[in-house]
Amino acid sequence: MEYCSTTEPSKRISDLIALVIETYDVLQRESDLTPSNSAITKPISIFTEALRQIYTPEEVKYVMGNVEVATRQKGLLAKLSEAEYLMELFDSRHLCEQPEFGLASLFQYKNWRNYDSLVGEELKQLRRIIRSEEISAPIVFVGSGPLPLSAVLLHLRWNVSVICVDMDPDACEAASSLMERIHLSDNVHVVQGDGAEFDYASYQHVFIASLVTQKDKTLEQIRRTNPNALVAIRTAEGIRQLMYEAINEEAIAAAGWRLLGRTSPIANRVINSARFYRLCPE
Repeated sequence: MEYCSTTEPSKRISDLIALVIETYDVLQRESDLTPSNSAITKPISIFTEALRQIYTPEEVKYVMGNVEVATRQKGLLAKLSEAEYLMELFDSRHLCEQPEFGLASLFQYKNWRNYDSLVGEELKQLRRIIRSEEISAPIVFVGSGPLPLSAVLLHLRWNVSVICVDMDPDACEAASSLMERIHLSDNVHVVQGDGAEFDYASYQHVFIASLVTQKDKTLEQIRRTNPNALVAIRTAEGIRQLMYEAINEEAIAAAGWRLLGRTSPIANRVINSARFYRLCPE
């Protein structure tokens, strides 16, 4: 790998910083962030692929500490989050409109392999730390969105019911229609609601999606309604913090949550990672 000093970045890193700025500018300039706008689809694809590459800690430190990057990071995350939601909403509705669409068709979806790898790594961790009496317990997935691929994979791989919780009515409508089309609505249920207000008393396993904002409020609600639950929180690390918000692990630990396991991103495929927690015994 090309060396990058803290004072003189390699061309690779200079190009990455330029790409961050360019992507931010495009997303700020374009009012239409749906997949029908080709002016944003290609830049986002290029940016995403760049973030999937491997970078040294020194390279990450240089990029994240760059003033041009740091001043744009919050706005970039907000726009990327909006674009991802609109893409999933568009794709979910489009898939449901296909006359021959079914579960087997979903396996051919462009991002299926990425999600399969992500969930596969999470389930490896879950198997290591799960209690025997919880093996068949249903899972709540907070922030499941209009295209709940993770929830579908958790059901198919773990053979348990999954409850998808999302605040957005359009996302819930699209996800419900999709589950009906692939005949999984009895196993993957969609509930419109706020994860910070949901009652987790009947659920031992909770997954919190990367795009869920104010995750601390959801954790507090889990504490109130089911302090024995096992919680998996998706996060981002390294250069991938330019696409998804990183959780504050120190704040979570200070709030009494004990880290039980973690996953790491997979180069060229998986951007997110996850942290698994239970509340410390009082």
